[in-house]
Amino acid sequence: MFGKPHRIKKRNLTCPYCSHKQEEPSLAISSFCKSCGDHFRIRKGIAFASPGLRVSGITEIRKPGEKANLLPFDWAKNPDTDSRPGEGIKEQAHEGAWLQSSEEDDGEPRPLPKQEDLEHETPVGISAGAFFGLTSEDNREEQDDSDATIGQKSQGKETLAEGSMEALIGPLTPAEAPEKEKMPPNYVPPERRKKATDSVSGFDVRCFRCYHVQSVSRFAKSTQCERCSAYISLANYEIQAHKSHTLRTRGDIVIGRRGGLKNSEIACHHLTVNGSIDAFVDCSGDATFRRSGVVRGHLYCRRILIEKNCEVEFPDGVMAQRAEIHGKLVGNLTCSGKLKLFRNGSVRGDVRAVEIDSKDEQAITGESTIDPVTSTDLPVKMGFNSSVIG
Repeated sequence: MFGKPHRIKKRNLTCPYCSHKQEEPSLAISSFCKSCGDHFRIRKGIAFASPGLRVSGITEIRKPGEKANLLPFDWAKNPDTDSRPGEGIKEQAHEGAWLQSSEEDDGEPRPLPKQEDLEHETPVGISAGAFFGLTSEDNREEQDDSDATIGQKSQGKETLAEGSMEALIGPLTPAEAPEKEKMPPNYVPPERRKKATDSVSGFDVRCFRCYHVQSVSRFAKSTQCERCSAYISLANYEIQAHKSHTLRTRGDIVIGRRGGLKNSEIACHHLTVNGSIDAFVDCSGDATFRRSGVVRGHLYCRRILIEKNCEVEFPDGVMAQRAEIHGKLVGNLTCSGKLKLFRNGSVRGDVRAVEIDSKDEQAITGESTIDPVTSTDLPVKMGFNSSVIG
């Protein structure tokens, strides 16, 4: 970094065309002569003439009337001759050369044409027939005059179509119905789509404390009573072990086969019993019993179902809107709808219902009453403890 500055090595080269000597970097492989402007190549420190066309990198500018300082190619091949550039050499123009002089006959450079002159300039060219030898150049002016009249007497599409066969047959052909746009199979038109403002389906929830019934969205996780402001949980539970504690929710409770409740108090919406049960139950939905047990307290449910080979005791009685008995129900039953007793179903107690469907008259051991005005609606409590929340 702090050493001597690196200098590029240079070497003296002699132009193969004009013998002009100049310095070039040692790594250069080609260059232009600073005197004659011709391109040459460098190989092993010696300049050689390029094998291709001679390309000059210098443009000579001279005044009008001054002769060009040209060097014949013969002198470049034999630099030992006595002739030198500019000594009695006349300017020569080779016919058919690719490089043309920028000077005209008067010796002055030709100026660039203006845009205005190009716009008003009449294009001069050769016709296609004359180019391919089909016509002579003398007939070019006559062809130009005839071409100028082409298209002046042309008619529109409507005029040409009036007497055509397509115009006569067109009205007689049946009109094709536009093809319907293909849509995905699950596409629903906007007018049939359910709007976001539409009410979401829910279910009825009964308060634990005042028995007030209100509708709650099925997506809700909890709610609050509109009447007594009690907190109501909507969580679902599944009991897989024997427990003895209080559980209050308006969600669903499922007791597994290995689970059970004893000396407990539960409140739920739907109750499914697959294990043992001996608890106080407050059910606002459907109560399904697939195993024998004891339900203490007044059970108020929407539908009760007792499966076959099950015996469920209700010491304080049961009230339901519908009842389907496949097994045995021990206790008094009040049904505001239809009571259906199946082949092995029976009720040991008094029955009061709107309709009883039973093929066996001895299925009911107690007093059976059919009353169309039977109701199972719980009366709403007038008072509540305001200090208890939840």
